[in-house]
Amino acid sequence: MPPQNFTLASVARHLDISVESLQRLRRRFSQYLGPDATGAEPHFSNADVAAIVTIQKLLAQGYDDDQIDEHLTPVNLDVEQTPHFSTDVQPYTDADASAALPQVVGDVLNTIVNSQQAVLNGQSSLRDVMGVVVQDNFNLKDENRKLRDRMLEMERVLAEYQRREETRKERMEGRLRALEATVAALQQQVSQLVQIQRQQQRRRGWFG
Repeated sequence: MPPQNFTLASVARHLDISVESLQRLRRRFSQYLGPDATGAEPHFSNADVAAIVTIQKLLAQGYDDDQIDEHLTPVNLDVEQTPHFSTDVQPYTDADASAALPQVVGDVLNTIVNSQQAVLNGQSSLRDVMGVVVQDNFNLKDENRKLRDRMLEMERVLAEYQRREETRKERMEGRLRALEATVAALQQQVSQLVQIQRQQQRRRGWFG
């Protein structure tokens, strides 16, 4: 696999352990990790992740630190006294750690890489969605502005209509008052004419 550079949080997340647990493993077995993984701001290579996975498996099987050390550190042995020394488990080295680890390590690393790619794809999709949301927001603001302008125009037209109606109402009321005055004057004239006519009738009656 190509070299990777994983953060503390990403390794903990993909190994399904807490950051604190990974920190304890990192301090406890720092001799099996590269310098970048043991610094103040740790970053893990493929070989570092593979070593931690192997350590986890050995701890789960009940191995103590000395037994883990036997699996991950070269042991000085007299070859003539140990002709049947098994080399099934290769010692841990920074140069070729991946080749010495179980197949599950490669699967774990593939999972990490695929997960990171999925995260990147998700981020890209999220950026696209955010772009659409932002554009829709701009469009909505523009529509709101147009709607507000229409409402202001309608309010202006309504105010003008009300003003004209008030003016027309005042004129109608003035005409109505003038008409009432005219009618009252006519009624008075009619009343006067009726009185004059009655007086004339009385005079004719007197002079028969």
